[in-house]
Amino acid sequence: MERGVPRPRVRRGHLALPAISAVLAMGLALATSAQAASTPTRPKRHAPPPVVATGQPAPTSMNNATAVTCVSDERCWAVGLGTGSTAAIDATTDGGKTWKAQVVPTTMTVLASVSCSDQHHCMAVGLAGAGGGVVSTADGGATWTLDPDPAGAAAITAVECSSKRRCMVLATDGMSYWAAISTDNGATWVRAGTLPAGLSAPGAINCPSPVLCLVAGYTPTGPGRGSGLIAGTSDGGATWNAATLPPGVGVLRSVTCSGLTCLAAGTSSTTTTGAVPGSGQLLSSTDDGATWQVVGASMPRDDAFSASCPSAQVCVVVGVDWVGTTTPIPTGSVVASTNGGASWRAATLRYVPVGLDSVVCPAVDRCFAGGGNDLVGISLAVALPVPKPRVVPRTRAPVR
Repeated sequence: MERGVPRPRVRRGHLALPAISAVLAMGLALATSAQAASTPTRPKRHAPPPVVATGQPAPTSMNNATAVTCVSDERCWAVGLGTGSTAAIDATTDGGKTWKAQVVPTTMTVLASVSCSDQHHCMAVGLAGAGGGVVSTADGGATWTLDPDPAGAAAITAVECSSKRRCMVLATDGMSYWAAISTDNGATWVRAGTLPAGLSAPGAINCPSPVLCLVAGYTPTGPGRGSGLIAGTSDGGATWNAATLPPGVGVLRSVTCSGLTCLAAGTSSTTTTGAVPGSGQLLSSTDDGATWQVVGASMPRDDAFSASCPSAQVCVVVGVDWVGTTTPIPTGSVVASTNGGASWRAATLRYVPVGLDSVVCPAVDRCFAGGGNDLVGISLAVALPVPKPRVVPRTRAPVR
């Protein structure tokens, strides 16, 4: 028998492994692709928009800025104590890049509040008496004129001007606080309603509408102690009523509103004899300030002195951050929320060495604050609202 060419020996099983591996790899790839397609993609977490607060020394005439107001993101005024015996007023017309001192009547020694209805008409108030407690301007601060005080006022603590002629102030004789209204830019005053009995140290007036106004302060509960109090009027200052607050609220110093949503700022501390270390406390209201609830989101800083909400989503709170434990040192504090108060973020501070007493936000991305001899601009990286296009009504062609 003829012997043929020997066949190569086949090692069974080894040739099958690569084929099986390829099939398995293909199946695994298909399964992985199917799983990836069926698994929902997790949204990427984006860092919250940055908030930057940049301060600068006030003009040399300003020793302590107590209040700030703006009519736009370019034109603002700050008032406070002067370095001498005269109160100080500073103004900016370039969005806080530069501040210039304005001439104040020499008898005016203390200014606690300021309000401007437009770029020309402003009113500032402070300690009343022989030196006068009201000054106003009709030319943007080129000249400030001493006006008469509301009758019986020993001090005027707050002012809110809804128009170039109508302004409301809070005045006190040392026993109680009441509202007074002028409809001729401070030339004459008419006494309005008395604030709830026991209300002390009411802060700035905030008026969401011409008839609705709110103020925050405290009512004494014992020597050097007090509990937060918010008073409101719904008839333009004729009558005032205390709002319903939850128990355990400390001293309140400021209230601000955007639409129906309002925010009150203060501290959990009940000490009224001065600023002492304490945690910041915020209250919110969704019914024009009638009832209030403690904001659940924690404050990343300490005592809150002032708040401003240019929209229902954006709010900025300024105050004091206490540094150290043995001898705490008060430093500047700026926190902001861009989600309606659900969370708060501390701002990056650049030359803000002192506590801040006042803040105002003329735009959702721009705020101004003051405290000590420091004037601060605050920038928020939030999207500006898109203006709605103007609709031009169509004109029908004449029928021939």
